[in-house]
Amino acid sequence: MKKLFIFCFVFLSTMYYVLGTARAQARIPLVVAPARQTVAIDAGKTENLQIKFFNESISPIVGNLKAVDFIVTGSDGAPILLEDQINNWVKLPYEKASIASGDVLRVNFKVTVPKGTEPGGRYVAIIFEQTGQLNQTSETESASAVSPRIVGLVSIRVNGPVVESAFVNVFKTPEFLEFGKIPVNFTITNKGGYHINPKGQITLTNWFGKEVERITLENKNIFPNAERLYETEIGQTWMFGRYNVGLTASYGDTGKTLIANSFVWVVPVTLIAIIIFSILIIILIAYLISTKLKAKQVVLEEKLEEEITELESIKNKFKDKLPK
Repeated sequence: MKKLFIFCFVFLSTMYYVLGTARAQARIPLVVAPARQTVAIDAGKTENLQIKFFNESISPIVGNLKAVDFIVTGSDGAPILLEDQINNWVKLPYEKASIASGDVLRVNFKVTVPKGTEPGGRYVAIIFEQTGQLNQTSETESASAVSPRIVGLVSIRVNGPVVESAFVNVFKTPEFLEFGKIPVNFTITNKGGYHINPKGQITLTNWFGKEVERITLENKNIFPNAERLYETEIGQTWMFGRYNVGLTASYGDTGKTLIANSFVWVVPVTLIAIIIFSILIIILIAYLISTKLKAKQVVLEEKLEEEITELESIKNKFKDKLPK
């Protein structure tokens, strides 16, 4: 038993170490801070910024640094890196760097906006792409088919009056429901020159104009020439009548507004049909019982009349023999 216990302990310890090492190796060992940063610069001016890359692995790593433009076109808000478009506004101090185990790489870089640049937004991704580990013989040998990398996003705003234009592009709710909650789906499209973050709420009012519920609009950035999808629910399970679902939000520096609404009927038809059907069945059963009772009552009355008639007949037959 002692040998078996020692064997199990050694086996489990070995498996725990192997699995833990595998998980550590499979995980990307890089962390970036800040993950997102925003800077406002006048055209023709330069701003100094910093980004940090942390190496959480147990080995020192080497990698490449570059700055590329990114755009956001999908409704999910995911950035698309334009890796063939090296950004010439950002000047990095070096293209290659190493990070010791548990250490941090501080990259001080400059952002210069060319003179004559129109006000608006420009979006840059600072990429650190791991190419190998310092304790390996060759970077080529250590590089995998997909190299681990981490990205920090920089939003550059060129100061000046920016075109602000956004609209609600499809505001959907079902026209009819039997039960709540009411699903609400809509997209907001940004046609302006800088990304926006609409603030507002979705309200639910009943057919008497009374507010039933209010929820806050989800916090999302919408980049120029892109749209974001919003999905939520409002209301309760038990509802009845005609409801108005309305969106009111503001965006931009000037506080422009976004307004949309939709009407939905919430009527539990199936439940109402079941209740009506049950009531009809109860009425029918009551009617049948009442009819049956009345039929029995008629039969009893007929028998009673027959007996009374028979008694009268007997009485008339023997009335002369009855004592006076």
